[in-house]
Amino acid sequence: MDRPTLLQQLPAALLGGGTSLRAGDRRLAWLDAGVVLVAGIALYALGQVGTVRGLHPFGLGSDNAPSWWHLLPLALAAGALVLKRRRPLAAMTVVALCVGADLLIGGSVAMVVVLWDALFAVHLHGSLPARRLTTGTVVAVIAAAVIATAAATADPRTPAVLALTLVALVVTPMWWGDNVRQGSELADAADERARLERERSAALLRLADAERHDAVRAERSAVARDLHDVVASHLSAIALTSGAALAGDQDPERDRAALRSVRAESLASLDDMRAMIRVLRADEEPGEAEDLTAASRTADLGPVLEQARLAGLSLRVEDPGGLLDGADHALPVAVDHAVYRIVRESLTNVLKHGGGTAELRLIPGDALEVEVSDEGGANAPAVETGVGTGTGLVSMRERAEALDGTFEAGPAGSGWWVRAVLPLPAATTSADSAPEGGTSA
Repeated sequence: MDRPTLLQQLPAALLGGGTSLRAGDRRLAWLDAGVVLVAGIALYALGQVGTVRGLHPFGLGSDNAPSWWHLLPLALAAGALVLKRRRPLAAMTVVALCVGADLLIGGSVAMVVVLWDALFAVHLHGSLPARRLTTGTVVAVIAAAVIATAAATADPRTPAVLALTLVALVVTPMWWGDNVRQGSELADAADERARLERERSAALLRLADAERHDAVRAERSAVARDLHDVVASHLSAIALTSGAALAGDQDPERDRAALRSVRAESLASLDDMRAMIRVLRADEEPGEAEDLTAASRTADLGPVLEQARLAGLSLRVEDPGGLLDGADHALPVAVDHAVYRIVRESLTNVLKHGGGTAELRLIPGDALEVEVSDEGGANAPAVETGVGTGTGLVSMRERAEALDGTFEAGPAGSGWWVRAVLPLPAATTSADSAPEGGTSA
């Protein structure tokens, strides 16, 4: 970014303008040099030459040099200013030599203006070594001039006035250039921080969008799992029960039992569907969702087992902990609900694809083992509801893993085997492990 020159900022600074230093005129360096040259010629036309003529302590100033000679160092110095942005130290060197030559023929105000612009450019565009070299040289020149003046005159006021004059003429543009440079660097740093903040905000927005996308996918997966558990198992039970009743001979007592079972399954399906809808709408009361999802418990598996037997399945049950009877040491809500869903889905799969004999085992301990297996063979139920999609196995695995448990399923001989291990809190089994006569925690 091109920075404004001293001459470009001087009018605004003197007039108290609010123009930003960083937003100054971006004209090319040769145009700036042309402006300096025109200003110097105007000062020459006004007679502002011979400013140091007659300063005998320095031996400066020539009474015999024609005044137009001042235009030669002025033109050369103005030409060197073209390089002040790319090579500020080189331009400063040429300008310093031209100022020295101009002093030898009497000096002029125009060369002071050129010197200002060159010093300003060095401290604005120059590197740190260039600025340090310029500052050291200026300090050395001012010190040498003051010492020489003090040695050549007995009046102490003369070196003091000279020192103040040189500092005002030479140090001011250097200080000004440093201030403009620092302000520009701070503004550039602020722009960079703003750019990084915009990038950070964009990254956060992308991350939020990704998180929302993941949340939507997880929600859809949970809804699909619950919908399968609520609807598919009930509908499968209805189809299997009604199919078994239709496949056999007419038996009024059995057929009415099948109708009662179908009606019970239909009502249970409607209740579960309403509960799931309330869960999906329960945004403001966190406890409501937990109560609704806990509607089906292990103790509610009795009708499910009876339904399986009514559909023609010979079912053996091993439940040493009495969980099916509603034991006193009840399971945690999430585990209780998961056991119900896993057992129900497993028995539904046995009825659809397995043999006519199955076994259910519920073994409590540090972890609850849930196992459903069928023997396969030729005694399969007479009703087949179609080829499975595998959604039930995925749903059972997700429920077990959500509780930090394990799930296994696969062929076992000629039948099929499902096993889930669900961890239990210590408080659940403490009543079984407490010493006789003691009190459980």
